[in-house]
Amino acid sequence: MGESKCGLSLGGRRKTSKIGPLKKGLLSSTGYSVKNSLRSRHRSLKALLKKETPLKVFRQLNAVAVYDKNSAPTKSQTFKRDRNWIRKNFFKRSK
Repeated sequence: MGESKCGLSLGGRRKTSKIGPLKKGLLSSTGYSVKNSLRSRHRSLKALLKKETPLKVFRQLNAVAVYDKNSAPTKSQTFKRDRNWIRKNFFKRSK
């Protein structure tokens, strides 16, 4: 297994960790959409943070950014920007 007839390795399969299923509608429940302006997206995320923890929202944005990385790179960048905004403004910093 993993070798061809001439003895060269074909390469093995890498084990990858999976993100898991995403909760549908978590981001859109407060009106979040990638098509919205920056200000509108941040307003929607602030409303969502009243219901959910910052870590949960951060992870959701990160997961969507990872899934869209190859199929929709510009959308992925928007999710990453919003993810970083959550990290900057809502995570506690330790000194």
